[in-house]
Amino acid sequence: MKRYSLIAYSHEKEILTFTASNYKRTIGKKGLSNVTLSDYFADCFNNTSTLFGLYKCWICVACLSVNKFSHGWGDKPKLCPTCGKPTYEVATFQARASHVGRAFQYACRYLLKESYGIKAELTGEKTPLYDLEIRPDVVVEAKGSPEFIVNPDKSKSSLGRAGMSRSDTEKKAFANANEWKRRFPKGHFFIVTNSLPVRMRAYKDEKVDGIFDITKKSQLDEFVAEANKLTAS
Repeated sequence: MKRYSLIAYSHEKEILTFTASNYKRTIGKKGLSNVTLSDYFADCFNNTSTLFGLYKCWICVACLSVNKFSHGWGDKPKLCPTCGKPTYEVATFQARASHVGRAFQYACRYLLKESYGIKAELTGEKTPLYDLEIRPDVVVEAKGSPEFIVNPDKSKSSLGRAGMSRSDTEKKAFANANEWKRRFPKGHFFIVTNSLPVRMRAYKDEKVDGIFDITKKSQLDEFVAEANKLTAS
């Protein structure tokens, strides 16, 4: 199995900078715990939203058509407060999903290296089947996303279920695992996330070696122990 190099990613320098800063301020200062892990990833998500302008916002097209501007941050009201006609959410979901997913990958890689000495390579766009490679036969799918977003006016908007709690994310992760194990049946495929349904706790099968919510220190430690056991052999 071939090792891949990370393809250049827009604003990578900024992402690396705030990832390191967030780690230092949370885990680096207070140690590993459920609280500091959650804060670390939440800060990385918030910084990513700010960097790329991935806020929730709405606009009234009817007002815009007559050169008036009625818009706002957060969830859209049913009717425009200016003209009383329907409003529309500005479609930032697809961009948000891509950028926060990448931020989670960077955050995972930094966490593993700084806290456990595990070096994992980001796969970039070279393969769509997994995100981090610890060794050619030990790979990790990183599925993380925020539950809410903080808008410029400091309001919070819910983004629904996060990580592996989303049914579409779950399906994608398992599809990637199935395809990767079809190609490399002797390899080891892990999934890490920031939100995991109870029914998937301690899950493993012939395709997936384990799924871990790494905002929980006990599960993070379990994942690291599994990875170290495999790479030591």
